Amino acid sequence: MDILKQFKEVVLSVLPIGIFASVLSIAAGVMDGGELGRFLFSCILVIIGLTLFLRGVDIGITPIGEKIGAALTKSRSLLLMLGAAIILGLIITIPEPDVQVLATQVNQVNPAIPVNTLIVAISIGVGLFFALSLARTVLQWPMKIIIAISYAAIFAVAFLNDDFFVSVAFDSGGATTGPLSVPFIMALGTGVAMMRKHNEESEFGYVALSSIGPVLGVLILGVVFSANPGTAVAATDEATVGFWQLFGSKFREVGISLLPLIAVCILMQVFVIKLPRTEAMREFSGIIYSYLGIVIFFTGVEFSFSDVARELGAALIEINPILLYCAGFVFGLSVVLAEPAVMVLTGQVEDASSGRISRKVMLFTLALGVGLAVVLALIRTVYALSIWTFILPGYLLIMLLMIKTPGLFSAIGFDSGGVATGPMSSAFLLPLAMGAASGSSASSLTASFGMIAMIAMMPILLIEILGIIYQKRINKLKEVGK
Repeated sequence: MDILKQFKEVVLSVLPIGIFASVLSIAAGVMDGGELGRFLFSCILVIIGLTLFLRGVDIGITPIGEKIGAALTKSRSLLLMLGAAIILGLIITIPEPDVQVLATQVNQVNPAIPVNTLIVAISIGVGLFFALSLARTVLQWPMKIIIAISYAAIFAVAFLNDDFFVSVAFDSGGATTGPLSVPFIMALGTGVAMMRKHNEESEFGYVALSSIGPVLGVLILGVVFSANPGTAVAATDEATVGFWQLFGSKFREVGISLLPLIAVCILMQVFVIKLPRTEAMREFSGIIYSYLGIVIFFTGVEFSFSDVARELGAALIEINPILLYCAGFVFGLSVVLAEPAVMVLTGQVEDASSGRISRKVMLFTLALGVGLAVVLALIRTVYALSIWTFILPGYLLIMLLMIKTPGLFSAIGFDSGGVATGPMSSAFLLPLAMGAASGSSASSLTASFGMIAMIAMMPILLIEILGIIYQKRINKLKEVGK
């Protein structure tokens, strides 16, 4: 895709968030002139960052992932493939910015849970289940059965945990599917599927299974650690940090996060893939684009987005909870359109289905699902309701609908739940809930966790419904053609 076209798409995605947040924040008295300037500057950084990132995905990360997947398949060694998948899962998860942010937030609320311990539990879960997703393709295991068994195990262990750890576990599943991991996981899985010449369904489900692993891993960790929340630590106000200081911090963090991935790519290029120098340099330039894009993107988000969202949540709950829910719905609709991974997934779905599942339909379904999820999560936060009130009936319904849903849509649905919970969700919507929790007398900061879990769940439901409707239309066309 041309970079100018990508820029236009990103502008149309981010602009509604910036306009709505600015108008609402000024009306609620959250921002003055200086804060408005910082916020608008952040919007510009987000647009530039997303554009560069998507360009890098197109020319670098996706092609490299596909070639590594194809190379692993050519080895014809299932053990080698699974071992490589576990290592790659660890490599791309440990430095994932969303995982780092979530682990830090959890530690602030419950200091008994070490940051690194939580990150390791999440990363091991991703590695093991990413390997399972590749084994599913190679051995042609049914996706629906694997998902059903996995979620049965999740809920069995979840009943041994308290409400807080269950919320954190399901949030962890969403946090793992960030801007670095999703393109690489999907591309590597697609490479394996293409070499195996399987059907459309085999090209999806890698993100879905990879995001199940950390949920189970954190729940097992929760059996060991006490989940009684300690005293919450005040969040850092990024707006008080100088821009260049923040940019430098993100430059280092993202650079460190990419080093293991770059090392793997170089080793694969030297010993396995052996691309021509021109092609190798082009794909390496894609990694540089992605690196700069993510740095600029996260600098923009943390420079103002999180602070504005937190203050806005606290202000709206004091004015009227209904206003908070309406704003949350609009933000949910808008934010999902600005998620990098969503743009990657919807494009791949359209290509894999030969245009039968259009990008516009996927975006609308995902946006509606996330909008509804944000409203439900805010209601839960304000009234401090148990996470079980939502996830138990939600996933039971998902399992029931999965029986009637075409296999392709089941795989896409669970992938969609993962990609909808990217950096914009954790950087804007979770702080919105935390602000609402701080402004509600009936709630506590711990009740804000579960926002990412809700965002991951609702798109699955709607994609399954979309799949059932799609299948009915196909059946009608077949009957007419007879």
